[in-house]
Amino acid sequence: MSQKVVIERVQVRGAAPYLGMSATPDGQQVPLYSTNPDIVMRWLCDGWRCRYNQLRSRRTRWDRNTQSAVPLGGKPDMRSDRQVRLECSWFAAIPAMVLQSPNRIENTDWWSANKRRKTLKKKHRNPGMTPRFKKRRDDLYFVCWHNKGANANYRQLNRRHGEVVITGQNPGAYRLDGQPCRYSIHIRVRVSQPVRDYTSVGVNWTRRTLVFVNDPLPIRRERTGAMVGLDRGCVHTLATSDNRFLDLPKQRLERIDREIRRRQKAQARRIAMSGETVKQYRRHASRTYERTGREISRLYAKAHRIIDDWQHKTTSMLVREYDLIVLEDLNLQDMSRKAKAKPDPDRPGAYLHNGQSAKRGLNHALRSAGLAGIVEKLEYKTRLTGQNRLILVNPAYTSQTCSKCGHCAKENRESQADFECRQCHARMNADLNAARNILDRGLDHLIGLDEAEHARTESDVPTAYSSRDASALTCGTSTR
Repeated sequence: MSQKVVIERVQVRGAAPYLGMSATPDGQQVPLYSTNPDIVMRWLCDGWRCRYNQLRSRRTRWDRNTQSAVPLGGKPDMRSDRQVRLECSWFAAIPAMVLQSPNRIENTDWWSANKRRKTLKKKHRNPGMTPRFKKRRDDLYFVCWHNKGANANYRQLNRRHGEVVITGQNPGAYRLDGQPCRYSIHIRVRVSQPVRDYTSVGVNWTRRTLVFVNDPLPIRRERTGAMVGLDRGCVHTLATSDNRFLDLPKQRLERIDREIRRRQKAQARRIAMSGETVKQYRRHASRTYERTGREISRLYAKAHRIIDDWQHKTTSMLVREYDLIVLEDLNLQDMSRKAKAKPDPDRPGAYLHNGQSAKRGLNHALRSAGLAGIVEKLEYKTRLTGQNRLILVNPAYTSQTCSKCGHCAKENRESQADFECRQCHARMNADLNAARNILDRGLDHLIGLDEAEHARTESDVPTAYSSRDASALTCGTSTR
């Protein structure tokens, strides 16, 4: 977990950092020094990325042609940090806590990506490409270990501002006469809450943000004995079993979406007027086209921040108010897939109508709602409290089953919002009805767990049990 803050400005104090050797017009190599904050920060980011890629080059991938494992970079770079400093002059003055951080981060990134690929393969999904190198076009980024105060120390300046100080020194062979050898980079940040103990800082110089990597705060709460079932959807983001709707700020998101579409149309007009394809035009795109693309990226990022903020506030509220939270275990990736093409048997090369136009709107709504993020945040927040329990249940027929009499029929749901039971004639909102059914399935699962536990303790023989209605996933307090 982390705390993200905004970088306001950067100052370089003390010695001018040694950035490496530079060639003069007559071909001579001279040492290069600079106190320009932008140049120094780019130097740290480039050094961190280069060291990360050197470590990544040691990884291997499976070559189908030779049926063997081959290095990603062709020739692995086996040099240590010390050797890199000696052989590459522009690495010499990079702080040790910055140069050492790629060792652990690259290892963590590699194995987490491979674990994700294995999981996708088991689910018969496309695992994607083997993890590769960090590219120049990626965000300028570096990490500096805190190491119990060895570097990247934070100092509070006033109520809203503080600074992170990263220190380093120039090597003995490149120190200027009469000047100090040590330098310090003061990164002034704006904070909105006290900075907790952290293990490292991550600086994104492209976006001007700094992240303190630390443990999340536990959520303070008291047992309430309350239980809730949650139905996720596009019209209402969350519908609760106690007759509440929790919705995203859709007016703000729709306004941002309109701005994105307006700028995308402007880009499309420029391409159409050029008479070239998109790929051809982007090779020599105008500055206005590139600027519009950056504006679109900023708008997308703003929408994602709004959704993330709402999800954090809503899930924290749910964890504080309810001891048991039950959700439906939706397969969102399959729900948002494209419709399969239907070839026309009478016309070779032609296709029949498959409803993709209507499906495109549903896919956009599902992705915009960010339904998967709600489960992810509830999972780790229920673990933090140690008092909550989160259960995911099978969503099949929850929207067609009456929560009062249990009658299940497709005709019960007249439309997206209206539900009327054909047997007991109970009328209610379809999402609220589904939320009640979800809670009932969660309670049935808990009863099944208690019975299995009771039978196990009586026989004193370990019993393996599973429930499709609960997807075998329970987070928070242990069931034993």
